[in-house]
Amino acid sequence: MPVCRPPVSPGFSATRHFVERSSLRQLRDDVLDFILEFGIRTRATGMTHVTVLERELPRAWRSLDVARQARGWIVLLNDEERLITCYRRGDANRFIRRKPKHRMSSDQLQRI
Repeated sequence: MPVCRPPVSPGFSATRHFVERSSLRQLRDDVLDFILEFGIRTRATGMTHVTVLERELPRAWRSLDVARQARGWIVLLNDEERLITCYRRGDANRFIRRKPKHRMSSDQLQRI
């Protein structure tokens, strides 16, 4: 069982699920702080997805170790700015942009 740790990012609270997943997936606190501070927020599927886009960072920051480690992480927040979960994908930005297009709307679900 992974060791659970409290979130260190001020201004954010975390669900138990987030604490377990971030520990299991080995998301370091400094990387989480970097993602939350410098990440791009995208609204998709009723959640806010936060991911770091290298091209949006200043050129000097792109080579930082923490920026390299933040690449590919997606952190999900709810409307109350509560950390819900985190996961890693190589194509994080493309995945988020594509995600809502493949989900059925509530109108489509009611017709089934």
